[in-house]
Amino acid sequence: MRRRSQVVRQRSAKPSPAGSIPAVASNFTLPPSFAFRQTVESHGWYRLAPFQWSASAGVLRRKEALPEGVVELEIRQRGKLLHVDGARPSEELTRRITRMLQLDVDTSEFAEMARSSERHAWVAVTGFGRLLCGTTVWEDAVKIIATTNTTWAQTVRMVEKLVAKCGPEGAFPAPRDVLRFSEEELQTDCRLGYRAKSIRVLASGIDSGAIDLEALGDRSLPTVALFKNYQTLPGIGPYGAAHLLAMDGRHDFIAVDSEFRRFVRETYHRGSKRITDAAMLRRYNKWGRWKYLAYWSELWSSVAEPLQPVAREKRARSKPRVPAK
Repeated sequence: MRRRSQVVRQRSAKPSPAGSIPAVASNFTLPPSFAFRQTVESHGWYRLAPFQWSASAGVLRRKEALPEGVVELEIRQRGKLLHVDGARPSEELTRRITRMLQLDVDTSEFAEMARSSERHAWVAVTGFGRLLCGTTVWEDAVKIIATTNTTWAQTVRMVEKLVAKCGPEGAFPAPRDVLRFSEEELQTDCRLGYRAKSIRVLASGIDSGAIDLEALGDRSLPTVALFKNYQTLPGIGPYGAAHLLAMDGRHDFIAVDSEFRRFVRETYHRGSKRITDAAMLRRYNKWGRWKYLAYWSELWSSVAEPLQPVAREKRARSKPRVPAK
């Protein structure tokens, strides 16, 4: 069941400069068992522009191009509310925040299943299960294209350069913003390589109306239909379509890539390369419509710590020191 987030409009207590519009904030009612940090750090998107995550302060920032202009959002959890500073409350803001943090995704069934699995029990305790998304399907599609056939460090750099070159005032660029530049400029200045063509074709299709992302990603459609629809997008194959489904809160399909193969072989098959993709996928059949999230929670628990040097330092400082002999 999907929940519609409730928004409480609230004026900020901060004074406003003369003649300016008073600052306002929105408080979103959070679904049960929502965990802000676990959602933000659910995968590498929090390291991609325009996101800026301060783990120590528990604040997620990003510049967002709303209809009224570019704003800088500051998002934090306060008890059972999600507090968003930086923009006037609106239906559009609600839609984007809801998608970004999957506030309308119910993960309770997955959490209940995880309780009976030793490898996944931590999920129910920590609230892991929702994924950080872009505010639009377009943003997520572009970022997924930027992950293909490359290293993660190069993906981070590509997205950073794309936002810096094409984005209005540091916000993620709209399709029309990307179309201001040629394929060659995107290849050279943003280091996109062959991906520049796919991203520009996707931008052109959306801008011209030839590609209707709202219709293609209609959440009333069956998952299989959505999976097929997403594969019609330039630069998006089965791997990318599975990722886009996960951004919709649907985990029926696992994105099979080199990392999936490496992880399953090393975790369950002693590194054997004779194991087929079909055999690896069958391992997650028991999770039903939560296959991808079951796999992802296993993988993420093994790779998240190396991405969190600050957290490691804090844990190291918290350990009792052994006196030198």
